Amino acid sequence: MYYLFFDIECSNCFGGQGKICSLGYVIADSRFNIVEQKDILVNPKSKFHLSRGDGEGIELGYEKSEFLKAPDFASLYLAFKKLLENPEMTVFGHSVNNDINFLLSECNRYKQPYFTFNAYDTQILHRHFMPDSVENGLGKICQSFEIPTENLHRSDYDAYLTMQVAKKICEIKQTDLEGLLHECPNAYYSVENGVVNNHYSTISYTKKLASYAKYVRPDPKYARKSDIVDKHFCFSTSFEKDRYKQALLLINFIRRKGGIYSQKISKLDYFLPFGSNCARSKNVMEVADGHIKVVTEEELLQLLGITTDLYEESKSWSLGRIKGYGIPKQRAVAKKSLAKEQNSQAKAD
Repeated sequence: MYYLFFDIECSNCFGGQGKICSLGYVIADSRFNIVEQKDILVNPKSKFHLSRGDGEGIELGYEKSEFLKAPDFASLYLAFKKLLENPEMTVFGHSVNNDINFLLSECNRYKQPYFTFNAYDTQILHRHFMPDSVENGLGKICQSFEIPTENLHRSDYDAYLTMQVAKKICEIKQTDLEGLLHECPNAYYSVENGVVNNHYSTISYTKKLASYAKYVRPDPKYARKSDIVDKHFCFSTSFEKDRYKQALLLINFIRRKGGIYSQKISKLDYFLPFGSNCARSKNVMEVADGHIKVVTEEELLQLLGITTDLYEESKSWSLGRIKGYGIPKQRAVAKKSLAKEQNSQAKAD
């Protein structure tokens, strides 16, 4: 899995429209090792509203002449589109909603098709996980985290600092980026047909679980002795949402022991209800004619051979640890394939 952190600087925002003069980015792996860092300068074909020390205007990371020598947005459009819409990347920005709208306004100005991609906001992540902090700006947050700042307002460096903020929050919360995103659904934005939406919570947890189940293979060591080979399991949607980590652990054991995670009610052998009576639970109860066994969490744990201690402990694990539990040889392949699948599904949604 690779993460793309990006930042945009504008020459001005007159008329409520940002005129982009640079787009910088950092590409990193899941351990925050930098794979690529680049600052792309853009000729804004518009006036520079420079700061005069009164809090208004912008500060440039380069000489003005460097921007005027650069290609304009229309010339760089395809490069930006390829970068931001790459399905192999999970995109992050700080106050990313602003950067997305800068891109949309430039598409309007240059009569280019709108971008379609998803992105996550580190400002929202910081606000969620550091509720006692009053800071919102990237520079101030870096200071509060004691992250050195040297070249603020150079887009690639601001992108680098955005990555450092995400990394620091992961360290504090003792989780990975996937864990942060699961715990803070409001950080998700999508842009399609010129419309920006903040709707991470509408993405089905079932799709994520189904994607994970697809890449966990039966372990011959366990499947040979298993009583659940080819048996179909499913959970209520309330359980999948409220106990997502534990749902992952259950699927891990189901698949390794030769079972199948499925939403096809006609094929179900075991069903786990939970909490509110969701539509899936109602449908199961309506068609259940004795071939579907409705189980409690305790009964399912016993069936799968999961101890209560392990089940409870998994609540505090990172998503990466849960997904790789007991399958070290498959872990790297499974996580990479899962990331690709989830990005493709998120884009389709």
